[in-house]
Amino acid sequence: MSKFVSEEKEKATLYLMEIASGFWASKTLATAVELEIFNLISEEGIDINGLSKKLRIAYRPAEMLLIGCASLGLLVKKDSLYYNSALSEEYLVKGKPYYFGGVVTMMDLREYMPWSRLTEAVKKNERQAGKGGSVGLFEDIEGYSQEQRVFTEAMHSWSVQSGKELAEKVDFSKYKQLMDVGGGSGAYCIEVAKRYPTMNAAVFDLPSTLSITAEKIMEADLSARIKTYPGSFFTDELPKGSDVILLSMILHDWSPAENLDILKKCYDALPSGGEVIISELMVNDDKTGPVFAALMSLNMLIETKEGQNYTWLEYTEWLTEVGFADIRRVELSSPASNGVLIGRKP
Repeated sequence: MSKFVSEEKEKATLYLMEIASGFWASKTLATAVELEIFNLISEEGIDINGLSKKLRIAYRPAEMLLIGCASLGLLVKKDSLYYNSALSEEYLVKGKPYYFGGVVTMMDLREYMPWSRLTEAVKKNERQAGKGGSVGLFEDIEGYSQEQRVFTEAMHSWSVQSGKELAEKVDFSKYKQLMDVGGGSGAYCIEVAKRYPTMNAAVFDLPSTLSITAEKIMEADLSARIKTYPGSFFTDELPKGSDVILLSMILHDWSPAENLDILKKCYDALPSGGEVIISELMVNDDKTGPVFAALMSLNMLIETKEGQNYTWLEYTEWLTEVGFADIRRVELSSPASNGVLIGRKP
């Protein structure tokens, strides 16, 4: 019995150590992405001296960074050479279609330090990111081109993964046009349009975002099928003409009352028989997790004045209150969404 208890205690403390030191791993990844070591490592691999020379850094930190990345599964070593792992080659080489480094960069530059003040956020119910508690997330970035770029590139890196899975799990063939409200880079519209070649799409977002959106749509060679509409879903009516509206990682930014206003505008913009799709990291109805949804909710405490991640049931109740019917759940497994709720306008 004592041996069993000892083994269980060891597992417990290792688990707690993994949680407590989580920022070690995240900062190692962020530094590797910032230094673009995954782009520097060619098919021939690189040794410690080679990385030291390319980055113009000392041998000691070059060795430590390579070992750290290898321990995290980001690099593999053969003899004296380090190579990108399959994971890094697909998701951490800048320029690849599903590059995830934008998320890593945004979390490092925008959220790393504010999260160190989580205790203060919890005590005061006050956001810590950006320019302080009196200013909102989108006021932080609007009009600041570099911050807008970092944020939108991050949302693109996040959304291409989730958009691809959404297009696979939800049948869009019955729709004529998708409108992504607060659609950022247009990643969801791009992924849906790629999978459904007869479908058109539209992105509705703030003007400061749409200049980057246009770049992404052009890069995807979809300018003829994806339109952009500037505006705010709080002060402007949504454009009509779409028979399906997507709200992806939007409602977690706002309070329940604000979310009802957004959903009412979606309802008004849809034709009879049109549908709305809410895509989020959904909290379990019993409010015990899952982990990413729960931690994203805390991130909303850091980033927003009133936002949080909500449960499947809470979203369902709001959809019903606004007038949507035949509400159904579709589970996903992606960085930005673990599921969607779809409601039909009678």
